[in-house]
Amino acid sequence: MPRRNRPTREEQEALRRAFYERIGQGDMTIPEVMKAMREMTGLTQAEFAAHRSVSRRVIQDIERGTGNPTVDSLNSVAKLFGLKVGFVPIRRKEPVLPTSS
Repeated sequence: MPRRNRPTREEQEALRRAFYERIGQGDMTIPEVMKAMREMTGLTQAEFAAHRSVSRRVIQDIERGTGNPTVDSLNSVAKLFGLKVGFVPIRRKEPVLPTSS
């Protein structure tokens, strides 16, 4: 597969702003985050994996939502973007109502 065209500096800044806004809102899944981070760099899965010292398969599986990456793998990738894996509250579409006893 040919190398993707790298985004221009302006495109990268727009992608980063949107990315960090969505991250802050807790509005992204791990596969979405992984793909967004890679696309901001303009690298292929193999190039991105080599850059972050993980296998291409790790990146591929995470982007597909089929992987079971280690926390170390996720932190290796996230570090480039000033992020780390942690516990975050789950946002629900509907409020959870207390059960009556």
